[in-house]
Amino acid sequence: MTCPRCDSRLERYALGGGATHSCRRCGYLGVSVDHTSERRAPESWTAAFERFYGKE
Repeated sequence: MTCPRCDSRLERYALGGGATHSCRRCGYLGVSVDHTSERRAPESWTAAFERFYGKE
């Protein structure tokens, strides 16, 4: 099996019932990842300092 990014040979790793493929050359891992996240409300500097110094 070859890497979809760089066309090098993939290595297979298995643990328990799961397995994945990886490429030593480019670091590709055969794992789907969702990089989306929920946006948080921005924190004011005052609130950040109060949180840091333990004041409420």
